[in-house]
Amino acid sequence: MHNTKTMRRVIFSGALFWYLTGSAFAYIDPGTGGYVVQSLGPVIGGFFAIIFALFLGFFRRRLGNFFRGFRKDWRRVLLGIGVLAVVFIGFWGVKKWFQERATFDPSLSGAHMYDAAAVDDGYNLFEGRLVDMRGNVVKQWQSQSLGVIDFNGDYYAQKYFEAPVWGRYSWDDKVIWEKNFPIHHEIVLTPQNTIIVFTKEVQEYKSRSVEFDVIVELDKEGQELRRFSLWEHRKEFQKFHRPLELDQPQTFLIPEDHRKDKSIWGGNYDYYHLNALSLIPENSIQGTHPAFTPGNWLISFRHGSMVFILDKDTQKVLWRAIYDQVADNIEGPHSPGMLANGNILLFDNGRYRKWSRLLEINPVTLKVTWEYRAPDLYTLSQGNVQLLANGNMLVTESEKGRSFELTRQDKRIVWEYYYPDKQDAADSADNKKKGSRREIYRMIRYPKAFIDQRLNN
Repeated sequence: MHNTKTMRRVIFSGALFWYLTGSAFAYIDPGTGGYVVQSLGPVIGGFFAIIFALFLGFFRRRLGNFFRGFRKDWRRVLLGIGVLAVVFIGFWGVKKWFQERATFDPSLSGAHMYDAAAVDDGYNLFEGRLVDMRGNVVKQWQSQSLGVIDFNGDYYAQKYFEAPVWGRYSWDDKVIWEKNFPIHHEIVLTPQNTIIVFTKEVQEYKSRSVEFDVIVELDKEGQELRRFSLWEHRKEFQKFHRPLELDQPQTFLIPEDHRKDKSIWGGNYDYYHLNALSLIPENSIQGTHPAFTPGNWLISFRHGSMVFILDKDTQKVLWRAIYDQVADNIEGPHSPGMLANGNILLFDNGRYRKWSRLLEINPVTLKVTWEYRAPDLYTLSQGNVQLLANGNMLVTESEKGRSFELTRQDKRIVWEYYYPDKQDAADSADNKKKGSRREIYRMIRYPKAFIDQRLNN
């Protein structure tokens, strides 16, 4: 009878611990390896909880005698615990102090010119601000997110990150038209005088509330022309990649975190996480394969670490580069764009290996033809690389609030900019919290003559 009660307690304790840890820690990130790493924790924790409970059950008398000896010296025990707590808190505080000052450094704020003769002179747009090469703000719009400037000076942007309002505004920031549905990651102005944006739809998938991206194309008057739903075409894409974590059915062995806040679109999970679209330009290998036809869509998915080329009219998949098909793996890539030489330039975040790089890939062989790595280059998410007119690259390291201009041949940083609102946020607790959101999603360089003409007018 006594052993039966002990076993019941063991099973109950293990099951309770398993359930609690599963509710707290199990979460699906449908990127490379996210499901396995995060969701095996509850299973392993439950296993060891049962082992620990068995240990307590079988050795309860000896352990009881051992701990009863401490009752006489309970003051010393509490003192020891207090000393250990102070040491731990002190160590944690010192570590946090150094980490914050490594992230937020007011002395870095603004622009830094290292080689004026080598830079591609112009103006830089980010978060609704237009700054010159000295870091002076020369123009500012109320709408801050995803901003782009058209050839006539009109400005397209979202009010703020994932706001339900975005639109077209004049150079002097008057509303031309606005749309009331949330978009994310891109506002692309095409040579065909259309606009491409991303939104999402929520579908029930594998008994989960899952978001799938939708690509929407509009004319410049704001009239919708067509939509491309990744939910409706998911089976075509799934033929090219191994199952993602969200393709696995739910199981009681791996509890999932259903307390995760729903996004503004209403889903708990995000399947592909489409993060970029660019158009294939005129290039030296066009005609050798349908994928390299100018006007086709070049897109990237963070989840699954995938890059695709789609037919501009049918949106059929014509080409792909997925995760381990590229040397050293691409992980959560952003901003792919085809160059005139036919190669594809992209920002490889290194989401799981914890370091980023810039890559130029031969789309025929998938070989890396050019690469830039640096010890301090890393952004877990976001990130951008723009090829400039002089051959340099403007790189955005989003989470650090940093952008820099890099030469291609000798890989020198000739200009650098740190977002002041990010760097100057180390003065107080409130500012630190504010600064943690002050990222440069993407900096875009515009030619000096193009902006000067509008500023002068």
